[in-house]
Amino acid sequence: MLVKKIVTIFKDFPKKHAAAIVFGLLMLLSISVLGNFDFSDQKKDADLIKKIEIDILKQETLFEPILTAKETTIKRNDSLFTILSKFGVKKDNIINLINSKNSNLLSSIEVGDKIRVNLDENNEIKDLLYIDDFQSGVRADRFENAYNINKFKHSLEKVRIFKHVVIEDSMYVSGLKEGIPESVLMDVVYINGWDIDFTHDIRSGDSFSLIYEEILVDGEKVLDGDVLITEFNNKGNKITSIRFDLTNAKSEYFSSEGINVKKAFLRSPVKLSYISSKYNLRRKHPVLHTIRSHNGVDYAASKGSPVRATGDGTISFAQYNGGCGNEIKIKHSEDYTTRYCHLDKYNSRSKVGRKIKQGQTIGYVGSTGLATGPHLHYEFHVNGKHSDPLKVKFPNATPIKSSEKIKFNQVAFNLASQLSNYKDISLREEVPSG
Repeated sequence: MLVKKIVTIFKDFPKKHAAAIVFGLLMLLSISVLGNFDFSDQKKDADLIKKIEIDILKQETLFEPILTAKETTIKRNDSLFTILSKFGVKKDNIINLINSKNSNLLSSIEVGDKIRVNLDENNEIKDLLYIDDFQSGVRADRFENAYNINKFKHSLEKVRIFKHVVIEDSMYVSGLKEGIPESVLMDVVYINGWDIDFTHDIRSGDSFSLIYEEILVDGEKVLDGDVLITEFNNKGNKITSIRFDLTNAKSEYFSSEGINVKKAFLRSPVKLSYISSKYNLRRKHPVLHTIRSHNGVDYAASKGSPVRATGDGTISFAQYNGGCGNEIKIKHSEDYTTRYCHLDKYNSRSKVGRKIKQGQTIGYVGSTGLATGPHLHYEFHVNGKHSDPLKVKFPNATPIKSSEKIKFNQVAFNLASQLSNYKDISLREEVPSG
């Protein structure tokens, strides 16, 4: 009934007024619908095409200048001026650096040190580093029309590295395979060289473990540090060497019991060679082909390999001597003398009467005299009589002082515990699961 009444009313309305009412209703409906519509997309499009002010554009498009890094190691006759000129730095820029305050810090550059610079797009110095060593040097930073020049010194960080090696071929090769640096391996050979002849005593299946330090600057390794502890399992014998800082500012290596591992003599005069002939009183001579006693040990090595003095002493003989070729004799005491034959040449320090320290290079492996190839013939005399260098018992150096024994025991216990823990973890990881 209501609908019929509304229809009757509209029929009686003038057409002009009815059209106006319908138009009004349609407008209300449109406003209601459009009020719920999201115009965000259109707004984004509008923002994209909106004009940007020139000043804002300039601020938002600034970029860091591109720098060119250059570095060189200082050589003989180099100067700061010649180095920077080779880098292509403009003369007036170099003069500006030299005229800056504290430029005297850059006046005494040394051969072997490094110069590192960052150059801008105009080939002018933004900053310069003079690296005296891995830890310190001089830095110059551009500030307005001059340079701030100051010394710098980085803080060092020491981290401990553990390694465990099972020897398959040689101690040296097996160590390299496990990622031990060559310099660390050489330290291990030196530390244990009084007890182990690495050319004769090492067997396949022997093993060694160690903890050594790496030196870091700004989180990056710069060099290998000290070996703190080594443990060798050689032919069933365990040999432990522990580094200890003595009160006299020196460091030495001791056994777990505090006995100095250093002996009066090294076991081998040539590092990492091999024994070609042992001590033998009934050996047939390889050149003369007659039975003649071999009163020493022959170490085969490449020509020019360094030969080191096995103990402190004084050179008593250094010249050519018949079948022995170029020979050196060292008197260590009234009881001990060593002899080195077939040298290719002598070290410049090897003069008669010259004092020699243990481990110093006295000559170089050769084949002078009666020799079939490059090797060192080494003899060890006790009280004027020949002795087998591989079997003679050497006296020990000074042990830990009683005043330092408590501190040493603490250091030794901590290092041995760390080594044992690292080794247990390492060996467990090597065992396959299941």
